[in-house]
Amino acid sequence: MRVKITPSQIAGTLSIPASKSMAHRAIICASLAQGTSKVTNVTFSKDIEATIACMEALGAKIEVEGNTCIVTGCDVKKVNHPLSIDCNESGSTLRFLVPICALSQEKVSLQGHGRLLQRPLDVYKDIFAQQGLSFKQGETLQIQGPIHSQNFVIRGDISSQFITGLMFALPLLDKDSTLEILPPFESKSYVNLTLQMLEAFGIQIIEEDALHYTIPGKQTYQAKDVRVEGDYSQLAFFAVLASLQNSLCLKNMDMHSRQGDRVILDFLKKAGSQIHQDQETITISSRTLSSQTMDIADCPDLGPILCVLASFTPGCTKLIHAQRLRMKESDRIAAMEAELKKWDVNVTSTFDTITIQGKPEYTKANVMIDGHNDHRIVMAMTVFGLCASQPCIIEDAQAISKSYPNFFEDVQKIGGKVEIL
Repeated sequence: MRVKITPSQIAGTLSIPASKSMAHRAIICASLAQGTSKVTNVTFSKDIEATIACMEALGAKIEVEGNTCIVTGCDVKKVNHPLSIDCNESGSTLRFLVPICALSQEKVSLQGHGRLLQRPLDVYKDIFAQQGLSFKQGETLQIQGPIHSQNFVIRGDISSQFITGLMFALPLLDKDSTLEILPPFESKSYVNLTLQMLEAFGIQIIEEDALHYTIPGKQTYQAKDVRVEGDYSQLAFFAVLASLQNSLCLKNMDMHSRQGDRVILDFLKKAGSQIHQDQETITISSRTLSSQTMDIADCPDLGPILCVLASFTPGCTKLIHAQRLRMKESDRIAAMEAELKKWDVNVTSTFDTITIQGKPEYTKANVMIDGHNDHRIVMAMTVFGLCASQPCIIEDAQAISKSYPNFFEDVQKIGGKVEIL
C-alpha cells in the first residue's frame, strides 16, 4: 500500500488504542487460567490476532465480541499431540510462547514471517541445551519439552520478552524456580507489566531484589476480568506531532501506568512541550523545543518517533543505548537514517547511538519513503511528512496493520491529510 502524506495542521481530540503489550499479556494469562475470563478494550492488530490464534492452538477457547475477548483457559501440560502454531511477525508472541509450549512433552513447530525467525533466540536455545531438550531454529522453530525448574540466569541487556516468557511458564512447574538477571537490566518496565498482569490472575512471583526473582511452582492461574489500558507506545506518535504543531487531547490513558514508554512525556517536557494530565486525558501543546540526550534502553519502541522529534528540534539531539532497535521488524537505526536522509536530515549513527542536528523546516520535494515493512517506521515517517513543507509518498504503508490498523484514519480525524494511493 502507498500513501500520500500532505503537510497539515492538526488539532482536536483522539482516543488512543489499547496497549498491545498489555493485551498480549492479558490474553495469555486468561488462556492459562482455570475458568472463563473477559479481556475488554482490546485493539485488534495482526500481532494480537497472532497471539489469539496461538493460544487457541494450545487449547484455549477465545470468542471475540466487539473489543472483548471471552477466554476459557486450557492446561498446556496436557497437550498430547504435535502442534504447529503461527506467530506471524510478532516477536512478543514467539518469545512469550516458547516456554509455554515447552510445558508439554510434545513436539511444537512455531512458524514466523518476515524477519521474525531471524531475530535472536539464543537465550532459549541455551536453556534448552542445558536441559537436554530439542531446539532447532531454521525456516521454522522446532522445540520439544518438557522444561523443568532450575536457576535461570538471563542477560539483562537483551529483550525482556525472554524473561516474560519464563515468568508465564515457570509458575506451572512442579518445583520452585529462580530467575537471576545479569546487569544492566534494560526494559525492566516491560517485566513490571508482566508482574502486574500475573498478579491480577493470581500468580505470585517474589522480587527478592532488582535482579533476582523467586517463582514458586504448583501455582494455578485464576480467571479474571481485566480491561486493557491505553498504549503509550502509540500515544507517542501523536504526542510528538502535537509538540511539533498544535494542541491535541489524547484520551483512554492510565495516569498511573507502569508502561516504560510513558517516559515519552518526560522527554517532551524536557524538550519544552506543555503537558496537562486530567483523569484519562493528556493534553499536549507545542512550544519552542530544545535538544537533549535521550536514553532509550528501557523504551526502544520510541526510537523512530524520537528521531522525528529530534529532526525538527534545533540543536544536537542524541539517542543512546539504542542497539536493540537493530533487532526489530527492521534494523530501525539503519531504516530511520536512510529515510531521514531523503529529507536531508543531518543524521549519523553508531551501532548503539543516533545523533541528529535538527532544524525547524524541511522543504525537499518528491520524497519517496520506504516503510521497510515496519509499522513504527511508517507511523514515524507519517508524522514527519505532516510536519514537513512538501508532500511525500510512503511505500509499504500496510505495515501499520501489525499494531495499529486504524492509524491513518485516526490521523485524518485530527485533520491530517493522508491519501491512500
